[in-house]
Order: sequence, then C-alpha cells, then structure tokens
Amino acid sequence: MENSQWNTEVNALLFRIQTQDKLALKQLYELTSSKLLGLIYRIIKDHAEAEELLQEVFIKVWHQADKYRGEGSALAWLCVMARNASLDRLRKAQKHPHISTDEHQEFISSLTEEFDESSNIALNRCLYKLKEQARESVLLSYVHGYSHSELAHKMAVPLGTMKAWIRRGLQELKLCLKP
Repeated sequence: MENSQWNTEVNALLFRIQTQDKLALKQLYELTSSKLLGLIYRIIKDHAEAEELLQEVFIKVWHQADKYRGEGSALAWLCVMARNASLDRLRKAQKHPHISTDEHQEFISSLTEEFDESSNIALNRCLYKLKEQARESVLLSYVHGYSHSELAHKMAVPLGTMKAWIRRGLQELKLCLKP
C-alpha cells in the first residue's frame, strides 16, 4: 500500500472508531500496531511491558478517538498517545532509558533506516536538514523519551539551550513537512 494511501486509510479508520466501529479498531491495530510497538519498546525497553502498554494505548484510542479532528497526521496523533503513555509508565516505575553518547549515532541511524523501510522519505529528508544537535535532541526526546533536563545534562548544555534546540528542530520539521 502506498504511503499516502496508507495515511488516508489510518485517518478514515480513526473517524470510523469515533462511531464505535469495532472492525475499524481491529483494522487500525493491524495497520499501526507494529510501528507503535516499536516506538513504545524504544522508550520502555521491556518487550512484554511494551506489548501490554500497546493494548492500553488502543483502549485509549477507542475511548478518545473523538479527540482526533483530522488536523495533521493520524499516525502522529497515535504516536503522541503511545509516547505519552510510555513516559507515564516510566515515571510510575521511576526508571528511565539510558543511551551512552557513543550510542546516539547508532540509535539515529537505526531510526532513519526504519523510516526508509516504511517509505517515510519526507520525514527522513527533513530530519537530515536539521543541525545535528537539534536532530539528536528531537529524536531522543520524542522517540526515546528523554526529558529536556535529562538531555541538557547528558549533552552538557544549559536547559534553555536544549529547549531552544528542540523547539527550533520541531519548527523546522513542521515547515519542511508542510504540503
């Protein structure tokens, strides 16, 4: 299935779920669960817990689908739900993922390869237009679950600098990805 057709299908399924269509939820799960599980696992670092949390995310989707208004990508909306649920789980367990400085490049490379495999060429292109510190900061924060203060400490920069890198990186991504 072509990427734009896939995105259209995911959007349509979310709107069907708003009408309590159980088949639409099943189809949405089939289309998106592997991507969301990968995102959750990168944050949680425990496969069984990630699978459990994925189920909880889809229960939230069922109950909160009416909050999706069709503005922006449905997948992005789902990813935000999965990321937030993952971070909430980490906070409750009071544990955080750890990546050494040497692993930053490996992590970014693996993530970029994943985007290539899922035909998300535009996102990949836009990520690599960012300055290196902004790209790393955005990816480590939004995909891997680091807080701004954790990243500032890890990268040895002031908190304000870290927030600026992330804010600018997100703004540049948004502009780059606009149709």
